[in-house]
Amino acid sequence: MVVITTKKPEQEVFDALDRYNVKKAVIVSCGTCAALCQTGGTEGLEEWTQKLEEKGIQVLSGIVSEDVCDNRVMRKDLNKIKEEVAGADAILTLSCGLGIQSIVKNMERFDAGKPVIIANNTEFMGMTERIGRFYMRCLGCGDCLLNETGGICPITTCAKALMNGPCGGMVEGKCEVGNYEKDCGWILIYNRLKEMGRLDLFEKLRPPRDWSESGHQREVVFR
Repeated sequence: MVVITTKKPEQEVFDALDRYNVKKAVIVSCGTCAALCQTGGTEGLEEWTQKLEEKGIQVLSGIVSEDVCDNRVMRKDLNKIKEEVAGADAILTLSCGLGIQSIVKNMERFDAGKPVIIANNTEFMGMTERIGRFYMRCLGCGDCLLNETGGICPITTCAKALMNGPCGGMVEGKCEVGNYEKDCGWILIYNRLKEMGRLDLFEKLRPPRDWSESGHQREVVFR
């Protein structure tokens, strides 16, 4: 599984840096997911170091962390460059949305008022087909139905995220969204359950999803 990120427009990042009048920066680059997406890693660090310096922004330090989204790892990594962090006007992170929040959390130990700016957009959690090509297969919505749908997620494979299907827009196994070029998610589920001899699960009527129980209101604690 890879958290898929894409590069923000370069000007959007520089606008954010200008907003905080950044003259000196530290760069934290993700060496795992973002590196696979070519939005981080060593190459991303080198790319943004050059971009910042061309704009007259001094890069005091740059690190590639294997777990930007792990608070414990970031605490150790930032502590290694604490003097540079203290001297910087901002931290630029090449990571996903989890990564920037991990850095912000750890800034409480250094300078809570120091801005942390992200250079990437977080798209989804993806399944890897090959390097540089990923499929969205999970949104982390917190109420997994895969035991009832043959291991195929209706939230990500159905363009309308329907809990029951297929809808009236399906034609010959294809979805109307995208001009009938994409497979209908519920047909994929039907075929999978048929192979398993469990079409009784397909006939189950599921209520609409209560999205108020998803997202920011959820906290998971392992005991």
